[in-house]
Amino acid sequence: MELLKKENDILPLRKQYEIQDGILKDRLENLMPKLLKEQGVEMWLVICREYNEDPVYKSLTPSLVKTASRLSCLAFSIDKEGNYEAINLGRPNGRLSPYYRHAYTTKENQYDVIARVIKEKNPDKVAVNISDVSGQADGLSKCIWDNLYERLGDRLVADGNMAIRWLETRTEKEMEIYPQIYKIAMDILREAYSLDVISPGVTTTTDVEYYIMQRINDMGLQAWFAPDVDVQRQGCNGKRMSDVVIEKGDIIHTDWGIEYMGLHTDSQRLGYLLKDGETEIPAGILEGVKIGNRFQDIVRENYITGRTGNEIFAAAMEQAKAEGIRRMLYTHPIGFYGHGAGPTIGLYDNQGFVPVAGEIKLYDDTCYALELNITHSIPEWDGQDVAFYMEETITYTGGKNYFNDDFRDVMIKIG
Repeated sequence: MELLKKENDILPLRKQYEIQDGILKDRLENLMPKLLKEQGVEMWLVICREYNEDPVYKSLTPSLVKTASRLSCLAFSIDKEGNYEAINLGRPNGRLSPYYRHAYTTKENQYDVIARVIKEKNPDKVAVNISDVSGQADGLSKCIWDNLYERLGDRLVADGNMAIRWLETRTEKEMEIYPQIYKIAMDILREAYSLDVISPGVTTTTDVEYYIMQRINDMGLQAWFAPDVDVQRQGCNGKRMSDVVIEKGDIIHTDWGIEYMGLHTDSQRLGYLLKDGETEIPAGILEGVKIGNRFQDIVRENYITGRTGNEIFAAAMEQAKAEGIRRMLYTHPIGFYGHGAGPTIGLYDNQGFVPVAGEIKLYDDTCYALELNITHSIPEWDGQDVAFYMEETITYTGGKNYFNDDFRDVMIKIG
């Protein structure tokens, strides 16, 4: 599948939409019935109003459908014989026609039509997006619930699992383009980590943040969060300094992510600005990178299908402790959202058991921002502790594969 015509060349919008809509059709026709069967759901209803869209809604519509229209309603039905159908129970829209059967003509009360079609399908239960597990699976408003319950009663079930599984699962087509999206993000940062952008003693961390934001904007992309750039410096033990002038000998750290083709990246990179007379990064700093890479591998080794996020976290942390690694782990799902639906594997402010979201299980064909840090004492800095922050967007498909070939090159030499 063509994604880039050449390095850093973003596809024309029409081509982007063609690819995204092809992925949507594949997901609706092949993934959706599989997930309905997996979850034991006969009907899933996604219903919301214009400007108050359910977080799942845009993942179910083609690129040119930008918002819900008045009351939008999409239903996904599979009967006991395995017959599957995707139905539009909102206003007729030709852009939805290749994906959904239209079942509402606007001549009746819309809620009555929704209730009638559901009763004709006769599912035992209808799953709707109400969840205390994930905000992205909690998109049903109280007003809509009241109107539905009046007509359907106990047939409605508050169940966010379909929303979580739909949002977290990546298809083969998505896996094909995701590495290329990730490479774009890497290329942007490599531009920023250069003497073309950074003038020692002049350029500030804020300047680099705005360079990255401007570069993303110039490429027609979106940053799903503003890049954070900071430095650690010899003699400033334990401090990540922001909005300061970058000096030679600094370790630069950046956390940033882009959105392209409907998918998100989230990654962190370190850079070392060579001092006068230096030609290589000090060995003690590279040793810290090596330890961080080892912790990455430990976490990946503990990705086992069916484990909960808490189980992965506990096993990885214990194994790393046994190897003498000073570590923190706070990994999250990624995909349609930067902080995606799925199992939480530690939190920055909770290095222990995470209730609810940490108890979600790991499935195949999912993606994560493998986010962590380790602390290492640098001999060349008189034994000063330095934190090595690392984050990679990875895929889990029964094995563990990094998207970018140079994932171990997290420390970029500048100068």
